[in-house]
Amino acid sequence: MTEHARPHSPARKPDPITGLPRPPRAPVVMTWRSEGRTRRTFARFPPAPPGEGPILEWCHGMDPALLKAGLFVSGLGVLHYCWLDWGFEWARTWWLWAIAAAAGVPFYLRGRSEGYSAGADWFASSRTTYVRLYELVRIDIETGAEDSEPWLVLTDGYGGSARAPLHRIQRTRALWDLVYNGIAHSVHRGPGAATTRALDVLKLR
Repeated sequence: MTEHARPHSPARKPDPITGLPRPPRAPVVMTWRSEGRTRRTFARFPPAPPGEGPILEWCHGMDPALLKAGLFVSGLGVLHYCWLDWGFEWARTWWLWAIAAAAGVPFYLRGRSEGYSAGADWFASSRTTYVRLYELVRIDIETGAEDSEPWLVLTDGYGGSARAPLHRIQRTRALWDLVYNGIAHSVHRGPGAATTRALDVLKLR
């Protein structure tokens, strides 16, 4: 791990309750025409941690590895029918298609349960704990062996940790602004140490 270089000076820390003043726009790896927000009624994201301020922004994502696994399992079902039937006569039976599709549903539902939320000074993932953004001690960018998508990995001084696909949380710009300002504060003014890759990808130099 490489100690941080000095980034551009971050904006002031927002009020933990009101979230004001909101941080300025943060740099992103790529931009989108649409942020892809979903209706809050059907979204899945973690609640505000006990003792912390309210949720200001949220998003829910899809784990691409699990989605691919679900499609793969359904595809195996189709191949199995073809092997048993020595052809495609089975394809005229609708309920066989339904069974093949249903085999991938558990993977889809599990991947869809991933969600993220942020307050003025915290960030949470539904699969990990949460971190206090202005008290981070480690900032890293990782890439899984099965997925080329970069993941943001954060650890604070209280043992909290959170990880999320970078492109997904950057797509919800208001959420990313909150997260990035905390990262910049931790690197520039606090105890945070960022890896060389994190410095480059997050444009913190």
